[in-house]
Amino acid sequence: NHSTWSDGHNTLEEIAAHTQELGLEYWAITDHSKSSFQANGLDAARLRKQIQEIKALNQRLADSGADFRLLAGTEVDILKDKLDFDDELLAELDVVIASLHVPANNEAENTKRLIRAAENQHVHCLGHLTGRLLLEREPYPMNQQAVMDACAETGTWLELNCNPRRLDLDWRQWPYALSKGVKCLISPDAHRREQAGYLRLGAAVARKGWLTKADVLNTLPLDKLRRELARKRG
Repeated sequence: NHSTWSDGHNTLEEIAAHTQELGLEYWAITDHSKSSFQANGLDAARLRKQIQEIKALNQRLADSGADFRLLAGTEVDILKDKLDFDDELLAELDVVIASLHVPANNEAENTKRLIRAAENQHVHCLGHLTGRLLLEREPYPMNQQAVMDACAETGTWLELNCNPRRLDLDWRQWPYALSKGVKCLISPDAHRREQAGYLRLGAAVARKGWLTKADVLNTLPLDKLRRELARKRG
């Protein structure tokens, strides 16, 4: 979920209230990093401030007896030769999604960047792998199977971005990812609280790609999800 901290339309409190009403146990805030300046991406200082605000909100939820928590995260840009945040900051977050927003013009370079991101122990998931926008932008050139192989080797997950403009990773690619043991996160890439409803569409696309509940890590209860998040960081 993107909040008013970057290019979303709802505050942390509004997002927490809405997703709690939906009966969810947790929800991740993954605002853009600073290189996504067009999306009001966060620099390190703003992200650390957001982490503290999420902790304070979670404490208020705990004090009220609510069985719900926000996870502090980021959608960090994959740059030409590094990630947009350093490892020290990434380690402070509950969940890290790394996404390619400004691709190179050739397959080899994009593949290299994505594999390097997957090899970072603090990156849990690669977001909207191909970068496609349906009826608007073709997928970035890359060797998808090579990236999936790297995800399998490093324990990195792949996002099924179920925003109807993306539906990325495409359902036809999931059987190969599953054959390698790669796990999935279904994400609505929500910029408004009502877009949490895209999760239903994501579940349908996942079924079309032959994913089961066991393949989708954000079907887990929070305590088990935290163990899976910790596994990547070893």
